[in-house]
Amino acid sequence: MIECIGKWLAASVLLGLNSGSMVCSTVQAKELVIAFTPDTPPYVMDDGKTGIEIEIVRAALAPQGYSFTVRQMPYGELADAVRIDDVDAAATVTKMENGTFYSDAYITFHNAAITKKSANHKIDSIEDLKGKTILAWENAYEDLGPKFEALFSPSVKAPYRTKYHEIGNQKDQVKEFWQAEDDVIVIGITVMQWFTRELVDEVDTTAPLVYHKIFPANTKFRISFRSEQVRDDFNAGLKQLRESGEYEKIYAKYLK
Repeated sequence: MIECIGKWLAASVLLGLNSGSMVCSTVQAKELVIAFTPDTPPYVMDDGKTGIEIEIVRAALAPQGYSFTVRQMPYGELADAVRIDDVDAAATVTKMENGTFYSDAYITFHNAAITKKSANHKIDSIEDLKGKTILAWENAYEDLGPKFEALFSPSVKAPYRTKYHEIGNQKDQVKEFWQAEDDVIVIGITVMQWFTRELVDEVDTTAPLVYHKIFPANTKFRISFRSEQVRDDFNAGLKQLRESGEYEKIYAKYLK
């Protein structure tokens, strides 16, 4: 855009053109503002500068000529960020009808209900969570399928719902689990393992764990875009990233 203005000024001086007599063909700069969660290693790290999600989005957009700056906001605000905040896109969201344009799934969380073996919990289904103290991430009830939502959404007034807790900071979520005796943590397995390693000097993380894989599907997250064209460009870049093998290399970099 700067180059374009410079050419217009030069032409104006040399040829005496008025402001409306030259059409500039330079493409508008493709700098985006994208909303991400607060740091959630290994997906978003270092105040949004690095992490699996950051690198995947950057690698998918760069070949299409885009760059972006990160604006971090609470997970619960991301779903409506494009509609009500001054951002071009919001990452780590699930698809809903709100007038924005959703990308293909670009990141997948493998979720489980995790307990300490000493708690001796029998959890073979989502219904078995009722009555237990549950530590989940913010707005988890929206991401874990209709059965989970039917049991644990804020509209549920059953007594067991009072033992269900959502925690905005996932490091705090994991720390609280390790400090408790028989709580159930509902979380992405990779996130659990990452923060457990981070907490080894703060809390006892040596207790054997049981992974109850009760959720019918992994949580697939998308990006909500203001522009349909930018969404399409991102999808094209993501497809190329997967086909080239670079997608797996980004994961391997953080999970080796």
